[in-house]
Amino acid sequence: MRVGILSDIHGNLEALQACLARLEQEGAETYIQCGDIIGYGPDAEACVRQVSQLPLLASVMGNHDAILAFPSIGNLFNFDAKIALEESVPALSRTSIDYLRTLPTSAQGNNFAVLHGTPLDPIKEYFHSTTQFNVYYQMWQGQVLFVGHTHLPFYIKGSARTCHMYLNQKEEHTISLHDKCRYVINSGAVGKPRDHNPHASCGLWDTDNNTFTFLRQAYDISVTQAKMRAQHFPSFLIESLAYGL
Repeated sequence: MRVGILSDIHGNLEALQACLARLEQEGAETYIQCGDIIGYGPDAEACVRQVSQLPLLASVMGNHDAILAFPSIGNLFNFDAKIALEESVPALSRTSIDYLRTLPTSAQGNNFAVLHGTPLDPIKEYFHSTTQFNVYYQMWQGQVLFVGHTHLPFYIKGSARTCHMYLNQKEEHTISLHDKCRYVINSGAVGKPRDHNPHASCGLWDTDNNTFTFLRQAYDISVTQAKMRAQHFPSFLIESLAYGL
């Protein structure tokens, strides 16, 4: 089975559609969504609708999605993130609000687990180190833990004793998942990459061949930026898309 991995869509419909088209071309049959469908981008409603209609193995809540279930989390966002949510949340339909509000903070599947942050704090804490891999090793089940939140495509490979972390810097890169190792994999951000590459980032997990492929997909950033300007989004959020920030 080929599984498309999506994370940090952040209301960017053009990036989402580009990734879905690419993943369909690569043979994706089902999908995993690792959190933050909304926030930062101009098309929250359309993105929630599109994700909710996908054949999903798992879909979890991110910290921006959590604003619907836990309003106090808004106190943790920076100024630009707050403004973006204030612009996009009022446009959400009741159906989309209910979808986001009832997303689980973590999900468990056949030989995999999914969450946005870490097993200790699935919503707020960033998974970004080998130390965390060692500390949280017993707190998730399966060979692969899919995460999001950092907006960086990377994987950590190892065992309870030792592990190594690798940042993906290629437009397409396939890794083999060895039976004796466990993995934490972040497919990167669909809607707002932060690795200085503006191309949308996603992944493809091939369970039959036991591989994972990091994918980058170009899309028309100017269309998203025009929508953001029309909705009076902060200038940094608009311009940063073109620079992968």
